Amino acid sequence: MKRFRIVLVTLQFLALAIVTLLLAVPSWAQMDGLSSREQIIKWTPLWKGERLPDGRPKVSDDLIKRLCNGTTSEEASWGPIRQAGYLHQWEGGFMTTHPEMRLCGRAFTVRWFPGRPEMMKVINDDAEAKGQSQMNVRTMDMLQQGDVAIADFYNNIIDGVYTGDNLAVSIWARTGNGYVVNGGIRDVEGTAPYPFPVYFRAPWPGTFPGKMVVCVNCPVQIGEVTVMPGDVVLGDREGLTFIPPHLVEAVVKHHEITSLVDDWRKAKYIEAKGSIKPSELYGSIAFQNPAYRKECIAYVQKKFTEKGQKVPVPTQDNAFCGEPPRQSQPPAKKP
Repeated sequence: MKRFRIVLVTLQFLALAIVTLLLAVPSWAQMDGLSSREQIIKWTPLWKGERLPDGRPKVSDDLIKRLCNGTTSEEASWGPIRQAGYLHQWEGGFMTTHPEMRLCGRAFTVRWFPGRPEMMKVINDDAEAKGQSQMNVRTMDMLQQGDVAIADFYNNIIDGVYTGDNLAVSIWARTGNGYVVNGGIRDVEGTAPYPFPVYFRAPWPGTFPGKMVVCVNCPVQIGEVTVMPGDVVLGDREGLTFIPPHLVEAVVKHHEITSLVDDWRKAKYIEAKGSIKPSELYGSIAFQNPAYRKECIAYVQKKFTEKGQKVPVPTQDNAFCGEPPRQSQPPAKKP
């Protein structure tokens, strides 16, 4: 009897230890698991605004629209993003079904791994018990309006296919957006006629045999970028920038001004027909002529007024039409 009690206590201790260990493992490390709301909040601490029910930061639709209309993916990766220490937020090298269109929305991440038979059986048995579809489709069932699905097949194209044309259209209908595949897609000819952009590494006439979803809404690596759920995606013909949510407003405001400065500068070069040197309006010694600086500022402020937006005023931290020329100091008098 005593031996039985010892065995029972030992089993209870082991069960408690296993439960404790499982609870300690981050939810995105659990096979085919969802990152919990608490886990996502923990790993996005700089976001102080509204969140989606799953915990992802909810950058406002207005800011996303302004971002989409205001700058390029390459330009967005400069300025406030780099100043905040985020040096790897842009990735290129994708094919896209619509290079003339932009992709803008909140990242919904899906991480794929090479499969292992015993793990895939557990994942598929669990899904079957819940009445769920195959791996790629059940991640799509979770998408919301405004999401951008980010399927990370670790840059694997052969048998790393997320969608054909039917599922591509289903994602667009559900989110109003295109999506990103760090891998392959098929049925490009059947997808391209529809008005949404899909970013992918290359086409492949297959599916995803021997691949498995290990987590949803967890960090994924797209090329040189760590993408977090809720990052704001900006895609164009150049590539993709993944903007940390807490920096989106700063990026929007910065590039609403710089894009106008660029418009004015290029128009000025064309108007001058070569009589203005490049260095007079661009580079480290630009805007030394006060007339150019005054004209540039007036142009930017006029455009903001026409849009009914708050008119920006140049400051020391944001001298958007160049800093005023420094006054030369007279030589100090000898005593």
